[in-house]
Amino acid sequence: MNSFQTGRDAKEHLIRRILVQAERDDIPLSEVERNMLHFSETDWTLPNMMAVSQEFDRMYSQGEYERKIGQLIRRIYDQPDENRDGHQWKEAVQRLRGVDHYLLVLIDGASTRSTRTSRWETARLILAGALVEAVFLPILFFIKVHVADPTVSKLVGEGALLALVVLVWFVANWRKHSTY
Repeated sequence: MNSFQTGRDAKEHLIRRILVQAERDDIPLSEVERNMLHFSETDWTLPNMMAVSQEFDRMYSQGEYERKIGQLIRRIYDQPDENRDGHQWKEAVQRLRGVDHYLLVLIDGASTRSTRTSRWETARLILAGALVEAVFLPILFFIKVHVADPTVSKLVGEGALLALVVLVWFVANWRKHSTY
């Protein structure tokens, strides 16, 4: 069941959530920046959106704006479940899908844009690489000693390496796929 009767309701929910996060993080947003969150070429938007868009193009850097809003959206994602209203956020985003909204571009960009890798993530990747090597080298040695046919040996060895790399990639990225 969708909590939002209209796309406008969904859009307003997402915008309110971003504006609350901006206040919480003490990141000032001008009236033009707040209004640009409503921008759409094909769906409901503010009545004066063309004037707002023209002023935005004259006065602001789109890249800097997208980074600023992306930072706010990522902060929303980083909050514990009970504080971020994740279910309603997902519903609102889904309600807007299929229609051209600049807000969706900002949300999608924030969720796919790579952020700084933490020390734990770096250590986890190094450990994963060491694990692949520690597991693969004995397998490769075993294959070389016990398989007489070099073609079969090569295929089995490459298959084992590929399987290990895919497994490590999956384990290293499992959390990224569980976000909304």
